[in-house]
Amino acid sequence: VSFNYTEFKDDGSLILQGDAKIWTDGRLAMPTDPLVNNPKTTRSAGRALYATPVPIWDSATGNVASFVTSFNFLFVIRELKYTPTDGLVFFLAPVGTEIPSGSTGGFLGIFDGSNGFNQFVAVEFDSYHNIWDPKSLRSSHVGIDVNSIMSLKAVNWNRVSGSLEKATIIYDSQTNILSVVMTSQNGQITTIYGTIDLKTVLPEKVSVGFSATTGNPEREKHDIYSWSFTSTLKEPEEQA
Repeated sequence: VSFNYTEFKDDGSLILQGDAKIWTDGRLAMPTDPLVNNPKTTRSAGRALYATPVPIWDSATGNVASFVTSFNFLFVIRELKYTPTDGLVFFLAPVGTEIPSGSTGGFLGIFDGSNGFNQFVAVEFDSYHNIWDPKSLRSSHVGIDVNSIMSLKAVNWNRVSGSLEKATIIYDSQTNILSVVMTSQNGQITTIYGTIDLKTVLPEKVSVGFSATTGNPEREKHDIYSWSFTSTLKEPEEQA
């Protein structure tokens, strides 16, 4: 599977859930517009999923896909007096996934608000330190999450409001290593990696996409400007 959005269009190739919108200028916004005094932007969750399921492993062969995805995104705080909340997530989840109940704010639109669990693999770009986050982390951090709100790995992220960020996420099925490289507009680089066997935590076909949330009463803008994704799953060898 391979696709590349240099801008976003409302053409049916993305499934929008909750408070998500594609603007006419080509950006994908989640929530739709938190920088105005709009009650909808408190405790809000929005998601965007690629409409075509992605084969991530094959039960007949045991083969697992490798993938690489890159995207440019922007966080903006409504006013500096507000604490930024809550963040953006890139994730893989079972086909048909919906926004879980009670998953706004720190649950980032993918965790079940009642227990902090669900089925997914995710990379979170989190702008708020919640009680389940390690004390060593600052408010802004990047984490790798597997089926749980408590990150498998996490590192601090020196985020600057209004700075364009580029994230590249690579999964190598030969080593089971998921690596993340973040490059900020000011040249700062943040890296993190973790080991995950995708076939033990995900079904054979998944949906891929983004989720973002805001808290209450804080407001934060999450815009995605471009997104590319390529996965490679080795085909079964033909019998002679």
